[in-house]
Amino acid sequence: MKRTTLLLVLTVTTAFAQPAAPPDQFFDSNGVRIRYVEQGQGVPIVLMHGYSGTLDRHFIANGVFADLSKDHRAVAVDLRGHGKSGKPHDPKAYGEEMARDVVRLLDHLKIQRAHVAGYSLGAFIAGRLATMHPERLLSVVYIAGLPMRDTSFMDPFAAESIKELESDLPFKSLVVALQPPGAKPPSEDEMRKAMAPLVAANDVKAFAALWRGYRTLAVTDAQLSAVHAPSIVITGSDDLNAAGIPDLNKLHPRIKTVVVEGAQHGGPQGVLRRPEFLAALRPFLTGA
Repeated sequence: MKRTTLLLVLTVTTAFAQPAAPPDQFFDSNGVRIRYVEQGQGVPIVLMHGYSGTLDRHFIANGVFADLSKDHRAVAVDLRGHGKSGKPHDPKAYGEEMARDVVRLLDHLKIQRAHVAGYSLGAFIAGRLATMHPERLLSVVYIAGLPMRDTSFMDPFAAESIKELESDLPFKSLVVALQPPGAKPPSEDEMRKAMAPLVAANDVKAFAALWRGYRTLAVTDAQLSAVHAPSIVITGSDDLNAAGIPDLNKLHPRIKTVVVEGAQHGGPQGVLRRPEFLAALRPFLTGA
């Protein structure tokens, strides 16, 4: 697998010291137990993390959740298949069902409308949610990701991911991709040691099911054009998603875009860890 394809949706799994999360809460989403946390008062915003991530790593650790909860009712969710949420092995339990989880969460919390922000895989979910239930959204924020208008670029990644996840080296591509440029390829023993925490923390069968069912997250340009909720993309100049922005701007000029110079998809220089992220997000939320 090409490094560029991998980094489009995978996020660096480096552990960072992080603030304490609010108490875990759970609700039943059509038979799947979903974990969420909430904090603060004000206009609600729902945060969705990326593939192989958790709400803790992508929103708590970097202070984004705490910052937004100062003047919003901030809600962050562990996507199904991830973290402390349920991990079904049926491909039909993924795709647009992940968008329905957000609607069910809003119903559970008795929230009529909310801002919705999705990071990486979460951005795909946000795009599908916007086309399925626009009446529930105050705005849509795509972070380090774009609405998925075509599955052709993701299909090879999904197919190879399934094959790898069902092998005895389920995170081989991730381990190889995260090697420093020019580094000697890791041995099989080194790869097994590096991927051990990932295997222990995740359900590889659930991830394989996710990639078998992900295609229903795709949206058409006609569907996207019908979304009138204010929308914004915030990504890094060193993130491959930035290459798709000119085409998105041409076809969907109502979707604002902010490109943070030098920011990457994830890791220490990931866009979520850059001050420019909140500097762009906050005025957008105020004006939405």
